[in-house]
Amino acid sequence: MQKHIFYYTISRDELQAEQIKRLLAFEQAAGDVKLETDVEGLKIDFNSGARVQLPVGNWHVKISDYDSGLVAFDDDASDCTLVSAEKYFIRWQVEVWQNGLPVFEHVLDLEDQEVFVFMAGGALGDSISLFPYIRMLQQQYHCRVSLFPPNESFKELLNNYFPDIELVEKIPDDCYAAYCLAVFQRPPYLIATDSRAVTPDMAARSILGLHGNAPKVIYKPTLPRTIREKYVCIAVQASGVMKCWLNSSGWARVIAYLKHLGYRVLCIDGANKVLAGGHLIECPAGAEDFTGMRPLMERINLLAYADFFIGLGSGLSWLAYACDVPVVLISGFSLPLGEFDTPHRVTNQMVCHGCYNDIRVDWKDGCPYHAGTEREFECSRAISFRMVQSAIDRLLAQEGLL
Repeated sequence: MQKHIFYYTISRDELQAEQIKRLLAFEQAAGDVKLETDVEGLKIDFNSGARVQLPVGNWHVKISDYDSGLVAFDDDASDCTLVSAEKYFIRWQVEVWQNGLPVFEHVLDLEDQEVFVFMAGGALGDSISLFPYIRMLQQQYHCRVSLFPPNESFKELLNNYFPDIELVEKIPDDCYAAYCLAVFQRPPYLIATDSRAVTPDMAARSILGLHGNAPKVIYKPTLPRTIREKYVCIAVQASGVMKCWLNSSGWARVIAYLKHLGYRVLCIDGANKVLAGGHLIECPAGAEDFTGMRPLMERINLLAYADFFIGLGSGLSWLAYACDVPVVLISGFSLPLGEFDTPHRVTNQMVCHGCYNDIRVDWKDGCPYHAGTEREFECSRAISFRMVQSAIDRLLAQEGLL
């Protein structure tokens, strides 16, 4: 990497200190500018946005979006590395003049190139929603894709259901382009639009430059069924209290109803109990305790044989959906665009709801509109047992389980 880095941006917004810190972290992960050109000392790649490395000399560089014509940089430069602040897919055009004469031109083209995808965060639901788009990237652009997975726990899953995607520990030495794939909430540099305002698939398509929806990948079981009786899996925990169902008697009544229908009820949360936002969220009485940080393939081989799953706007709901298991999804925190489409979603639309998708507020510290009042988390508390029971009954009828 050249000693001097100059960031440029199509958006023309002034970069903030925190943004610069994050951009420098991207540079470190991408490493040196990798691709030689026919011009001595001039290198380019697209491994952290569009990067142009220049030796000492009389250079003029123009970098633009080939499709729209919007210009990101058009100026003289020397002995530096020009790096775009935008890290998502843009069909960049790079033009270079030396001593006033055109010497180089290139338009980004992923075909037959080495493309690296780095997945940040590692949240279960986000990762499951994004995986199919990595395959779509490879198929749409006819490129060779390698992936740095979110964390070790996903490797067996990826090898089983995405064997065509190579898993690697670092960016390849001959990498042409690289993208960081996650459900980002801070445009305009990592993603063009705040992911809360769009569906997860649209976020993936925006970052990777894709068109259309990726085919659903079904996580089929790899082991035979081990529980003879019919059963339902549930999960009552999530990554924050705002996602939980805070109706004090809700889960107990659901479990009693499922048992009345002849079901075993298995709770598959990652822990037996957690304290979230002052609320104790624990494996409900009456449910069988299958909690614990189990391998994902173990969870898949359990979920795949369940008649259905009842959960929240959380990763285990996404995992059940990927297993092609019907999902009753209880959520007042997010709007339907926040998760996969299910006819068995339960929301009380007559109270305040959907703040996850409200880009005007920061919900990470709690209920953004009604904290400290009697209306706090009413989006969750106002979902009644009867509403969930009705969703279960509809599911049983639609799936022929009566």
